[in-house]
Amino acid sequence: MDNKKKILFYSATAPTVMLSKIAKVFQEYGYYTILYTMCENDKIDYDFYNKTFDKIVSSNFQFFRPSIKSVPYLMLRGPYFLRFLLYMKFSKPYAVIGVCGNNWQLRIVHKYLLKKIPFIYFPYDILSHFYKSKEEALKAGVKDFEIESEKYCFENSDLIMHKGAPYELKYVEGRIFDKINFSPDINFQPYCSDDYKIPLNKNKLSKKDNELHIVYTGFLANNPESKKIFLDYFESLLKQKIHLHIYTLVSHIPKEDEKKYIDDFFSSIINEKYLHIHEALDAKNLITEISKYDFSIWLSYETNLNNVEQVYGSGNKISTYLEAGLPILYNEKSVYLGKLLDKYGIGIRFTSKNLKTIKKRLKKLDYIKFENNILKSRDKFDMNYNFPRLEKMIKKVVEIKNKK
Repeated sequence: MDNKKKILFYSATAPTVMLSKIAKVFQEYGYYTILYTMCENDKIDYDFYNKTFDKIVSSNFQFFRPSIKSVPYLMLRGPYFLRFLLYMKFSKPYAVIGVCGNNWQLRIVHKYLLKKIPFIYFPYDILSHFYKSKEEALKAGVKDFEIESEKYCFENSDLIMHKGAPYELKYVEGRIFDKINFSPDINFQPYCSDDYKIPLNKNKLSKKDNELHIVYTGFLANNPESKKIFLDYFESLLKQKIHLHIYTLVSHIPKEDEKKYIDDFFSSIINEKYLHIHEALDAKNLITEISKYDFSIWLSYETNLNNVEQVYGSGNKISTYLEAGLPILYNEKSVYLGKLLDKYGIGIRFTSKNLKTIKKRLKKLDYIKFENNILKSRDKFDMNYNFPRLEKMIKKVVEIKNKK
């Protein structure tokens, strides 16, 4: 490690691909990267993450709803958890990037373990964007201490790093919170990485069967409203005899329950001929795998008008799809995403109504033009190209923090 500056990444859940990409660029700029992750060992692909983090410390522990069944779990995993906290307490990093899965965890980590260290708060998904009021959030099952913890992180971090629209934080006030004294912020997208980009795949499945193939990757929320919206989208495609390929990774529940979770989600359409549910793959293999399809799709919770995340947010699927060389179908409600994709000429806008006839439209598109635009966009929508902005901001807040 020598005299390298240590960047500590604290992930309140299993780490994301975006975090790995950022860590890799830190390494290239001469930093020593450490990942502290609050999850069980079998939720981490060590072969994958060891390439971008110089050191990984896992809690080998995950918080579940307390019950009598959790007592043996606590006795078995408790010592790992305590060791995890002690290691972090005495880690002495140059700066901490705290990635939210649970704001209350970041609040505790900052307040009791790392308060003297420059702290960059990366909410990933901003809780306040999903509900128009605190009452609505509480009614949906969000705990009061989680809500207050998000406010704490906004106000007590040294820098807020967010991946949605540059102006998205202004839509936080007036919803769950009346007033927030925001820390400085930086908008930093889930950019593409040279390690993931692959040449355009010219051997599409559609050349063999003369049928369209669309892929969806990512999380599937199994609550009644979200499930219905997503299944409606999927059914619209399947009825047009479009092959729909699903790759989803479930990391928020015990591993032994993952298959049941996925089977339950797709139970109403599981026998559809054009539906293909695939095994989860690591990020790099996923990109190679999905490159053989024609299009990718980005879904939003169209009917939930109180959710501004769908309007101003973004996500790692953008870079995954671009790295695979795929044009992106997106819902018109995803306003910021649409501006981003239209800027590069790589998006196809749809509504819940015209998605039902999207096949005819896709057949008429100039696919080669989309491919050329994808190649151009990957140079600018790139982690290395944009990283100097982030490093400059971190150096600035570290300097300010150390003077106090």
